Amino acid sequence: MSFKRGAALTTASTLGFAENSDIGSTAGNGFFRRWPDDLAALQEAGITDVRLTLDWARLQPRPASLDDDWAERYEQMLDAASAIGLRVWATLHDGSIPRWFDNDGGFDDDATFTTWWPRWVERIADRFGDHVTGWVPFAEIPLGAPIRPWRDTWSILEGTSPVVASVSAETTSIEEYVGRATFLGVVLPIPWQHDDAVGDEQLEAASTQWGQAVRDRADDFDGPVVITGFHPGHDDADVAAMIVEQLVRSLDDAIADGVDVGVCFVDPAITAPDMSPGLLDADRHPTPAAELFLSE
Repeated sequence: MSFKRGAALTTASTLGFAENSDIGSTAGNGFFRRWPDDLAALQEAGITDVRLTLDWARLQPRPASLDDDWAERYEQMLDAASAIGLRVWATLHDGSIPRWFDNDGGFDDDATFTTWWPRWVERIADRFGDHVTGWVPFAEIPLGAPIRPWRDTWSILEGTSPVVASVSAETTSIEEYVGRATFLGVVLPIPWQHDDAVGDEQLEAASTQWGQAVRDRADDFDGPVVITGFHPGHDDADVAAMIVEQLVRSLDDAIADGVDVGVCFVDPAITAPDMSPGLLDADRHPTPAAELFLSE
């Protein structure tokens, strides 16, 4: 059995970062206005699962409560996805944080991290727990992150929907971060720059690296593996398609060896300004990468 085809709807590639985030305002790709049609376009292209980031900076512009307007908007997105059969995996941190959290030290300050992160998770679980297929709390657990907030995270989310512990392929010790997670997430590395020449030799080496990373993680965990992050990382749409084709072969080989790969999320779902090509282009048409990723 092959893996399910997923697409990542990150803050960076959809709404753009909020003005009150630590990064500051950036442009999105029109998803703010077009999300009903965008979700439908992904489903029609053959995507079965989406990893949607619930943007912390927008949903919690102040420490005390959620922003009702944004909470309602996200509920509408989740309900619309469910209505057309898209399974949504919710990510709670993926590239930016609220400025108030950053001003207090953010993830670099243990007291701030262990105080505010679990409260954020609790509020989101209460509001959206019935609307999601699974949780990917961190798109990638920060290397060296304190253990307590992660333990708090899976304790809070346990019993709502399955939880993915997403780690870097380079992380050497994962036991403390996994806890009672249902899935082990892997972020696969990209060994080239966005405009490098990528030939058969580079693709073969990358494929070996990806396959080994997936097998190593499967050996570390008694449960399914989810590819929580894969970005082809190349500006040329045809080269990106070759990279995605090699990824599919690598995962199919791992599955043939007995590795249980549940879902692979490719990022970005939809091409955004100043980003490499997505599965859909800016006009919401499937790219060459999508055609190879979604073919069985």
